[in-house]
Amino acid sequence: MLSWRRALQFAVDGSIVPEWFATFEGSRYGGENSIDMQEIPRPDGSYDFISLSHVMEFVPDDRRAFSELLRVGSECCIVHVTFASAMDMEVSRHFDAPHGPYGRMHAYGRDAPDWLGATAAGLETVALRMSDPVTELSEMVHFFCRQPSDAHTIAAACEAATPGSVVFVSSRP
Repeated sequence: MLSWRRALQFAVDGSIVPEWFATFEGSRYGGENSIDMQEIPRPDGSYDFISLSHVMEFVPDDRRAFSELLRVGSECCIVHVTFASAMDMEVSRHFDAPHGPYGRMHAYGRDAPDWLGATAAGLETVALRMSDPVTELSEMVHFFCRQPSDAHTIAAACEAATPGSVVFVSSRP
């Protein structure tokens, strides 16, 4: 499912293995290949898999950034986002300045797919509740898929590996 995909990962970490993909590009904020998510200097349709873990909360204009992710994503793109909260709130909160101990600009709730524009863009969304292997905190992992078959494959694989982890799978409007 991944071996032919062109991948872009923001905040490179060990959760994604570059060798899984045909091509892999990593971006480290303020470091090597630092890419501004709000204005990605890449052509339309450049990637088939885009990953960001604990990043979206820190982007000032998160909606613009998500729109840019979709722009550089291909027609078969999967956008993998891990939100740095359990998303137990119904409605997300957004701040004009960095907020709290980590300086987050956003505290996402269950409305995140709507807020970011995934629903309006017709994406299939798979949401998983997973335990972080380091912190053991419960986190929400989302896969926003342009192809329904990708969403169903991801949901089935995750449910088989970790029963009860799939919180919901949306359908296109």
